[in-house]
Amino acid sequence: MLWSLIEKRAVACIQAVAVGDAMGKMTEGYRPEEILQNYGEQLQGFRQPVQPKSGFSWGYAEVTDDTRFTLLMAESITEKGYVDRQDVIQRILKTKIKGWPGWEDFYTAARIGENKIADFAKLRDRNGAPMRVSPIGIVNMPENIEKITADVDLACSMTHGAMSALSAACAVAATISAAVEGWKKDQVFEIAVKAAMLGERLGNDDARHPAARILMGIDFAKSYKGSQLAKDLRSILNPGFLAYEGVPYALSLAYGIPNAKEAILAAVNQGGDADSIASMAGSVAAALNPDSLPQEWVKEVEKANNLNLSKIATKLTKLRS
Repeated sequence: MLWSLIEKRAVACIQAVAVGDAMGKMTEGYRPEEILQNYGEQLQGFRQPVQPKSGFSWGYAEVTDDTRFTLLMAESITEKGYVDRQDVIQRILKTKIKGWPGWEDFYTAARIGENKIADFAKLRDRNGAPMRVSPIGIVNMPENIEKITADVDLACSMTHGAMSALSAACAVAATISAAVEGWKKDQVFEIAVKAAMLGERLGNDDARHPAARILMGIDFAKSYKGSQLAKDLRSILNPGFLAYEGVPYALSLAYGIPNAKEAILAAVNQGGDADSIASMAGSVAAALNPDSLPQEWVKEVEKANNLNLSKIATKLTKLRS
């Protein structure tokens, strides 16, 4: 029974990664008032997207580079049995990833060698690192926090070398690991702060510290008595594109709204880096409460993108050690 619950949480987590990503893409880059202007109301589900502030066109329920990177990581881990940095690099090079503006520069750097990869990644500090690490949380037990941080470094440092991005990614991976294991909510978010602090020894120091901001956001959510947490959380945190902003906002949202459906909608209707924020908050909330993710949303995303998300998550769960 325990193992079946772990697998159920892992499946919901991966499904929510894609659902939050696809739904959040509809409002990425917009302010809340612009969402109302473009859609006429707050979003309550998938709509034909008013094209976001992006250089790409997006279809109904289409996932972005956030989900594609996550699935790339999952496929690499399940085929190799562990996080293999060079395999991840080769998979990134194999196919241009829609929505990731850095692909061409990464491709050029990788063809030259590791030094150029390091130069490419050195200052990159956005949500692309924490967005891809849910597979690492699924395959690792939360007690293995040192292994989680090491795996994050292997999985993300080739594209995101800033300390803040790697620290934030450690927080997300550890949070998902604990949530999938079935830890109590407060324990889940305590390990997020601990992992973020451990992650501050990774990468190039950019003097931005996600751990302190995660703790501040969770404290805000703990004492919050209102009915619009996503909106009011903006008084101290920003749902922005930088990892030290986006991850504290997403984790604080998931703490205050541990319901995948409501957490995703809350993030979507705040705009900003809505695809990444909704994906991260939704994946954590879904791991905490897997029945709170609407299966009709999952079916729409899987159909639109030809995915079998439960199969991928099950393979990852079998590697959990």
